Amino acid sequence: MLFIEPFAGVAPVVRFIREAHRRLDINTYLLTDRVILRAVHAAVRHGVRVRIIIARHPYGRRPRGEMARLRATGAQVHYAPRRFSRRYVFDHAKYMVSGDHGEIGTANMTWSAFHKNRESLWTGHDPRIARALRTVFQADWSQRHAGHAPRETLILSPGATAGVVRALRMPGRVCIESEELGRDRRVLAALRAKGRAADLLLPSRLNRYDRRVARDVASFGVHVRFLRHPYIHAKLIAGPGSAFIGSENLSPSSLDRNREVGLILHGDDARTLFVQCRRDFRRGARR
Repeated sequence: MLFIEPFAGVAPVVRFIREAHRRLDINTYLLTDRVILRAVHAAVRHGVRVRIIIARHPYGRRPRGEMARLRATGAQVHYAPRRFSRRYVFDHAKYMVSGDHGEIGTANMTWSAFHKNRESLWTGHDPRIARALRTVFQADWSQRHAGHAPRETLILSPGATAGVVRALRMPGRVCIESEELGRDRRVLAALRAKGRAADLLLPSRLNRYDRRVARDVASFGVHVRFLRHPYIHAKLIAGPGSAFIGSENLSPSSLDRNREVGLILHGDDARTLFVQCRRDFRRGARR
């Protein structure tokens, strides 16, 4: 099931946590939302084994008191592996898994994500997706590499460029939302090939470097617009029949160095993303 923020609010995440029965694994860049913290605490009190991986230095800093608040819930908490805790390299993934139930999305577990940002979340019962998420989580929890198997199901970084480029190359018109750009050669080539059949929506608060990249992308014929409210934190590539959502921005670090997790959706979920992205795009400004 697909949820779009800030329409859905925090309820889908809280519901996922409440429905966990034995084990719940959470990987998120940042977890500060008090409602989610209370839900995690309640799950632990009901006997659920909760494990959480968070980024060591989100936004380049260590949030004051975050680790203490997380551990106060009774959950087991680890910082991300050190290979994803270096300068300009992050554990930026946002997912949960419990049994055969998985959640993948673009939202950090913060108040802003569920009340101010444009975000997309998918939840569902799919043994293949859940197994892939458990494999990635266990590898990162144990400071090991996840191997190839999860990549048969997920769009997983490092190494997500090929999957994202395939999404950009889907037939027909595509609508794209991304918080960041960057000069990934293969991504730019795919955007150039798509040309006028692509709509790209970015947040109005974009740094100068990414604005220069956006001008280059516009020179390919791609329709580029900027939106002020809600803040574009979503990362999606949507067509009428299939869509990509995940934590990956269209930047080299996000695709090839960070820990990121994404998924290809089909059918009604893809159409919903496409329609909402087109609505957002029509509200955007050209500069």
